[in-house]
Amino acid sequence: MNELGALIVAGSGEADSYQRDLFEARVRAIVRYADPAAWITATAVAKALAGAAGLLADWRQEIGMIAISDQGPGGTMAEVQAAAATGFSSPLHYAASGPWTLVGVSCIAFGLRGPTINLTMDPRDGLPVALTLCAGWLKRKAARLMVVATCRAGNPAAMISHAVLLAPAGLPSVGAPLTESVISWLSAIETKGAGA
Repeated sequence: MNELGALIVAGSGEADSYQRDLFEARVRAIVRYADPAAWITATAVAKALAGAAGLLADWRQEIGMIAISDQGPGGTMAEVQAAAATGFSSPLHYAASGPWTLVGVSCIAFGLRGPTINLTMDPRDGLPVALTLCAGWLKRKAARLMVVATCRAGNPAAMISHAVLLAPAGLPSVGAPLTESVISWLSAIETKGAGA
C-alpha cells in the first residue's frame, strides 16, 4: 500500500443516470444496447475524464480501467424475464449487456486501450485491490493513467457510479494526493450505496 502515496486523483465523477449528451452519436450507434448500469458507469467515467482533456488527446491508447461491482446487469435480467413471459427474446438484443460492459462501454466510448479488469465484488472490498493494481501498472508503465469506477445500487433502488482518474505523482495535472481523496470517495460509496 505504500506505493499508493505516489498517485494523484486527476479527475473524479459521479452519476446516477445515463447522460446521452456526454457521448458522441457514433458511440451510441456502435453500442446499440448495454445494461443501464454500464451507461451510468460510462457517464461517471466521462465526468472523471472531463478535466483531463489535454492528457486524453495524447494518451488515450495508454489509459486503463478497472470497474468494481457486485451488482449483475439487473436491468437486462428484468427485460429478459419480461420478454420470456411473452414467449420471445432475441439474444442479439443483449449482446452487450453482460457484467463486462461496466468496463467495455467506457473503453469503447472513450477509446481507452490500457489494461482492464472487472472485479465482481463489493466496491468497498474491491477498491484496495483495484488501487494496488493501478499503482503496479502505472509504476511498470503498462498504463499512463488509470480509471477506477464502481457501480452499485443506491437509495432507493437506482444505480450509482463513482469514477476516479488516477495519475502518477509529478504529472503536470491538477490533482489531489490519493490518500486525501480516497477517504471522501469511499465515504460517498458507503453513504449512497448503503441501501443495496
